[in-house]
Amino acid sequence: MEVLAIKKFLVPILIVFIISLMAGSYFILRLDNISDFIVILITLILIALPPFGTYWLLIRTRTMPKLLLYLSFIICLGASYLIIPSSQKGCFNKMLVWLIPVLEISVLIVVIYGIFKSVISYRRNKQDEEHDFLDVIRISLEPKLGNGFVLGAILTELSVFYYSIIGWFRKPTVIENEDAYSYHKTSQLKTIIIIFSILITLEGAFFHFLIQSWSNIAAWVFTILNIYALLYIMGLYHSVRSLPHIITSDKVIIRFGYQSSVELEISNIKDIKTAKEQGGIGEKTPKDTYFAMLHMDSPQYEIFLKEPVLMKSSYGRKKYVKTVVFRTDEPAKMVEELNSNIDSLSNE
Repeated sequence: MEVLAIKKFLVPILIVFIISLMAGSYFILRLDNISDFIVILITLILIALPPFGTYWLLIRTRTMPKLLLYLSFIICLGASYLIIPSSQKGCFNKMLVWLIPVLEISVLIVVIYGIFKSVISYRRNKQDEEHDFLDVIRISLEPKLGNGFVLGAILTELSVFYYSIIGWFRKPTVIENEDAYSYHKTSQLKTIIIIFSILITLEGAFFHFLIQSWSNIAAWVFTILNIYALLYIMGLYHSVRSLPHIITSDKVIIRFGYQSSVELEISNIKDIKTAKEQGGIGEKTPKDTYFAMLHMDSPQYEIFLKEPVLMKSSYGRKKYVKTVVFRTDEPAKMVEELNSNIDSLSNE
């Protein structure tokens, strides 16, 4: 109990220590006749001691991601730049010349190494179709980056490029003992993607030349954003085509491409009813409802749950939902299988 009580105060202790260190350094560095040795010593302490304390008190003793160490180091560099007077930044500026490249290279090595390990794991488990390539990357990077926004953002960006490029050649994954139900064939998604692709291309070309007369850099920034938007919607379509709804004997996974998904236990399903027609694109979605479809598509069925479940969406966003609205290319067959599995579990 004493150990747990001490751990609760580690973060406040660390914050007080860092603030005291920086405040004390600020006043000491502004004293008259301070020696160069003291300036160099305080500079090294400001840069190295807070990250070391963060690692020793938080990362080493807890399951917090190592990325926190890099963030604390960057924050200390910024704080040191503000604390050290301009007349005494000679040592600090020299250190930045090699510290920043080392930091960038180390972060790049960590990311590349994590992805490299993911590829090795993917090849090792290739016969196990339950491990999708992006799932393996998520499993590999999760211990390093945590299960929050950073990991979600990286996986979303990887998904955009993976499905927009590899998606042209990727077929929907078929796993043994699982039934897959597509939902893109009867959706308006393909039509929307085609229309927006044409609009983005024409708009990008027009505004590129228009903005170029004012700023060449701004024109290329706008063009790059348009290319990314084009890749995003193309990747979304291919992910919708490649990631169908999945039903097993004890669970069901409802998806909308890489944008969002929810996994439901069959035993947690209270009822399945025909979904009500929505008012249109502008209608607000209830906070506890997951719409696994375009709002301009007509909903087919709504799943009511006994207990809320966690729905995951792009960029690490999550929320608990109690109802799931979806559509599929074979609605009658899918609902029949769901009801059959519900009955089978209730009779056991």
